[in-house]
Amino acid sequence: MTERYTLDNGMTILIKEMHHAPVASFWMWYRVGSGDERPGITGISHWVEHMLFKGTAQFPKGEIDRQIARSGGLLNGMTWLDWTTYLEVLPSHEIDLGFRIEADRMINSVFDPDEVATERTVIISERQGAENSPSFLLDEEVKAAAFRIHPYHTDTIGDMHDLLNMQREDLRSHYQTYYRPNNAIAVLVGDIDGEQALDRLQTLFGSI
Repeated sequence: MTERYTLDNGMTILIKEMHHAPVASFWMWYRVGSGDERPGITGISHWVEHMLFKGTAQFPKGEIDRQIARSGGLLNGMTWLDWTTYLEVLPSHEIDLGFRIEADRMINSVFDPDEVATERTVIISERQGAENSPSFLLDEEVKAAAFRIHPYHTDTIGDMHDLLNMQREDLRSHYQTYYRPNNAIAVLVGDIDGEQALDRLQTLFGSI
């Protein structure tokens, strides 16, 4: 059975206990994706997703990956039309690390200018790689025709012109607009005690 809770700050929490294996998975979903973008900042949701792996004061660059690996877990992030999500899968006794990472980077990601510049190159290369596929180019044209005046007409990766011209301030503004508790859903599934987990999540996220 899945339990649903809402914190005073508006954040939704879904918890499901599953005791088949000593593993837990924690996902943070934000109601933001390429469907929330406008011309000039297409691709910004995906770029912000990349930046949330680049560090905070508490978890400097590379530290999230190191701590997750040291704990025997994995992590990832994804962006689509209407959502952006981040996940950690860890031994259940280590899942608090995932809680702490997500609570911290919800508000404390630094967006270092050098890292912004590096990720610009990475994402442009990602776009160029996709352009080598005829199916990507066809899909882009079909969506542009089908959604002429709707944000869905642009691929999540964004238009090349926007990727070349967006600035750190654009990324920070997008992050501060959408990364907040009342725009987030936390999902926890695994070999955990639901009540204890809820108390911990309330402690970490409740004051944001």
